[in-house]
Amino acid sequence: MLTPGAPMRIVIVGGGTAGWLTAAFLSRQLPLTASRKIEITLVEASDIPTVGVGEATIPSLRQTLAACGMGEAEFLKNCDATFKHGIRFQQWRRAVETDPGEAYFHPFGDPLTIGTISPVRQWSRLDPSTRSAFADIFSVQPELALAGRAPKHLRDGDFDGALPYAYHLDAGKFAEFLKRGLRQRTVTQIIAKVVDADQDEAGNINHVTLDSGDRLTADLYIDCTGFSARLINADKTNSFISKSHQLFVDRAVTTRVAHGGVEAINGYTNCTAQSSGWIWDIALRNRRGVGHVYSSRHTDDEEATSDLAAYLGLPKDEIETRKLDMRIGYHAQQWRRNCVAIGLSSGFLEPLESTGIYLIEMANWALADFIPRFIAGAAPQAKYNSIMANHYENIVDFLKLHYCLSERRDSAFWRDNVSDESIPETLKSNLATWRDAIPSVYDFDRTTQCFSATNYQFVLFGMGWRGHLQSESPDPLTQQMMDELARRREQLKQFVLRDTMPNSEIFAAINAA
Repeated sequence: MLTPGAPMRIVIVGGGTAGWLTAAFLSRQLPLTASRKIEITLVEASDIPTVGVGEATIPSLRQTLAACGMGEAEFLKNCDATFKHGIRFQQWRRAVETDPGEAYFHPFGDPLTIGTISPVRQWSRLDPSTRSAFADIFSVQPELALAGRAPKHLRDGDFDGALPYAYHLDAGKFAEFLKRGLRQRTVTQIIAKVVDADQDEAGNINHVTLDSGDRLTADLYIDCTGFSARLINADKTNSFISKSHQLFVDRAVTTRVAHGGVEAINGYTNCTAQSSGWIWDIALRNRRGVGHVYSSRHTDDEEATSDLAAYLGLPKDEIETRKLDMRIGYHAQQWRRNCVAIGLSSGFLEPLESTGIYLIEMANWALADFIPRFIAGAAPQAKYNSIMANHYENIVDFLKLHYCLSERRDSAFWRDNVSDESIPETLKSNLATWRDAIPSVYDFDRTTQCFSATNYQFVLFGMGWRGHLQSESPDPLTQQMMDELARRREQLKQFVLRDTMPNSEIFAAINAA
């Protein structure tokens, strides 16, 4: 129990995106929800800026940045950030040797409807050889993204636009941007290493000891120490729920390459499947961030680097790379007694669909509600842990969907990904249901989850999912509905074109400001 009337002291151990975004969010939001003053101290081992790789996000970050009191133009300029409409997947369904142009798009936003009626079922009954691609007929975003169109206009307010959008950003610059802003607030920064965490018999942390010999005492400790999880698993008894038997990729090799300036900025993450993983390619404002994510069980670093060089069309010895290890899974107890894990110390589920920063965001939004309960003497840990576990399991199912529907059998990696034992039981159950149905909101009964029916529709049908619906005779009204949908899509496209700008123009204006 906290001392009545005393400020609540929070110590965040570790900087980077997890530590500084947590400090920015809680320092802004807790004064609005907590019943007492909040004092936040962040301890990081070094004040030297980290080397940032290109990182993709999802639309939730707009709301989170607004909640941190950030300005969008300032964020875009300082973090080398660009807009993101969604993800373009290449060669996930079939290998390049079989179908060189195979690709589909997973855009943000819901599929278009006719009034309140969704014609997805009617579309699914059309002849696959003649119907338009699902994303192309149910969304305008793939076309606008491929055309280099931004999702908003300069006259729009911060974090607002004609279409839902997210960002690509430089993770290192993002952490530095957050840090500079917080130096003007009440967050105290200490440059030091935490060398020990003293626990009592119940497992609460009494204090952390710095390499200077000083001790820091807090009411709540937030572990942002990365994969080492130095606080949340200090006693080595916090179970780690591995997902490596379902999601095989566990290594990455990354690089930076130049692009042709603002004219070369697109509005989507490009994900190109490889024989033992996939390559991300994103355009930041001043460069491209490219990385090969792969399974160490199916290839090695040398071959993965060679594949990355081949993708870039460059000699292998001309690219400067970083290699990253990934531990796939999450800790069973995300909040133990008076310690919460956020970021990699909580867990990680590979970069596909850009959920790394999202999980940091969701932890913070939950803590904004749960820390006041903790202050009042309640024990919200079990509920918090259930919520975060659901986030992880929801993401695991959706990521696995991209792999297990593939028709590729050209390597052991793809053959293993379609094996029955590697598919989560919850995903198997849904796939069995969707043989005769369309993914529905009723298949996803949690309000706090990343991926739901609309996301599944775009990926299922993008990957060529057929089920049994196409064996039915099309309804006589089907073509009429498709024509009406096409008309409404064209209307929306013209409306959006009036309220958006080319990426090149909007970023040139931001650079000049």
